[in-house]
Amino acid sequence: MINVLEEAEKITSKIENCPLCHSSRLHDLFIYQGFQVQICQDCRLQLLNPQPSDEVLASIYGADYFLADFAPDAAAQVARLKRTTAGLYLDMLTRYSGYRQGKLLEVGSGMGDMLAEAQSRGFEVTGIEYSAHAVETARRKLAGGSGQVLVGEIDDLNLPDESFDVCILSDVLEHVRQPEQFMQTVHRLLKPNGVVFVSVPSLDSWSARLLGKHWMEFKSEHLYYYNSQTLQNLLFKTSFGQVWLQPNRKVLTLGYIFAHFDRYPVPVITSLTRLATRLIPAWLLKRPLKLTASGRVALAHKQPVTTGRKLSVVMPVFNERATFSQVIELLLAKQIENLDMEVIIVESNSTDGTRQEVLKYQDHPRVNLILEEKPQGKGHAVRTGLTQATGDFILIQDADLEYDLADYEKLLEPLRSARTAFVLGSRHGLGGIWKMRQFSNQPGTSFMMNSGHILFCGLLNLLYFQRLKDPFTMYKVFRRDCLSGLKFYSNRFDFDFELVIKLLRKGYQPVEVPVKYTSRSFKEGKKVTVVRDPLTWLRALVRFRFQPLRLVENIQEASRAETGKAQTHQ
Repeated sequence: MINVLEEAEKITSKIENCPLCHSSRLHDLFIYQGFQVQICQDCRLQLLNPQPSDEVLASIYGADYFLADFAPDAAAQVARLKRTTAGLYLDMLTRYSGYRQGKLLEVGSGMGDMLAEAQSRGFEVTGIEYSAHAVETARRKLAGGSGQVLVGEIDDLNLPDESFDVCILSDVLEHVRQPEQFMQTVHRLLKPNGVVFVSVPSLDSWSARLLGKHWMEFKSEHLYYYNSQTLQNLLFKTSFGQVWLQPNRKVLTLGYIFAHFDRYPVPVITSLTRLATRLIPAWLLKRPLKLTASGRVALAHKQPVTTGRKLSVVMPVFNERATFSQVIELLLAKQIENLDMEVIIVESNSTDGTRQEVLKYQDHPRVNLILEEKPQGKGHAVRTGLTQATGDFILIQDADLEYDLADYEKLLEPLRSARTAFVLGSRHGLGGIWKMRQFSNQPGTSFMMNSGHILFCGLLNLLYFQRLKDPFTMYKVFRRDCLSGLKFYSNRFDFDFELVIKLLRKGYQPVEVPVKYTSRSFKEGKKVTVVRDPLTWLRALVRFRFQPLRLVENIQEASRAETGKAQTHQ
């Protein structure tokens, strides 16, 4: 590899702001082959900064860039492996979108193995590749001269807008110097509701966690390093939605893996793989294996570009006559710049006259009113409301006055800036845990409630490897696409546990934002029970820790339903 710090002209000028969330809080991590690896302290994107110049990158992407020298018939072996992996990718694409044919664009098409496999399945293919050598190889693989493979970069080729059904980005995005602009171009080239397939090396893969700064994907040509959240944040910012995310599986051989470690040495491991190459029989080195590699795959649909966003406020209501009218008036009067709002009220047939108060707002243009025949628990009401949400962001709001609606702006800021996809409104403030719940003349109740919070928060942090302060706050704010593929079952207050746990297990790390909070007493309407609910919380902590996180089985049907809901509410 070239030490690019030998000559100043071999590096670009330093990046001052994160290209994803635009934060200036870039922190040095370590040096890799003369490059400084940094991390954005807000969104957690990692990057080389400064980055190699175009001259250096051109020297890297030469005729010998594609790994094919680990055996006498290596080129043919690599082509078979890559084509088999391409088949896995196209199978995922079909399960997600239903596409079995159409116009397919692959950016970074390499030696053309994906193009050849897609063409054999009935797609009309176009490839774009930076390496002229790879383009010539790819053209030879396409049958009958059909399809096209172009040399250059996507922004320089003047392809027609809305001309492709599918765009494949396999191990490409980490090479792109301006990822947001790149994805906007992909968005422009896709037809309405077109699909993008992205695979990238991921910082939350098992290999990255194991190897740390010695991860084999730290390379001078890899300009950015994503995790599940930063990848989804980029897709969200560039108007892609209905994201399906999963670990990347490839078909590889031990010989290919060992050759990779030989080219990109890792302390100890490279020595072991070189020894293994000499000891393992040749037939075993060539045996194809389906492996979970070091990356993530994301599939997403193109969505319309909008100048503003929309917030869905889900409000479960049951026996809140004393406070409901005040809360809803404050909420409907609230205006947030460049953000539309809908309020989804789920009223559970109250016995204190609350329903009559709720019905006064049934014709309000910002209100979607759902009337349940009988109360089935707060969790059930929230679940019902979530199915009707059409906003980009979702916020859960109780119908009491414990929380301050003035906190909406700061709760939404991390989502709107693409710093995160999930926010918790932490109730600790300056007073800490023991000041969270203070009931007049009821010190015993205050002690019991705050002690319970410490216990259950500690258990959740222990079981799910977190350091959260207030995972049980009502103010859970998240992008709607976080819910994609999830099913929920809890009906009572254990839904608070289920929602947080499933978002954590799906890979979303919440940002905790301090909020104002004044706890009401049981006499004032608090509905949590002292015995029953803690038992359901314990069950939820254990159940959702060990229960498989099954996403909806028919992702294609879920995707179509989500598309239909979005179109209905446009």
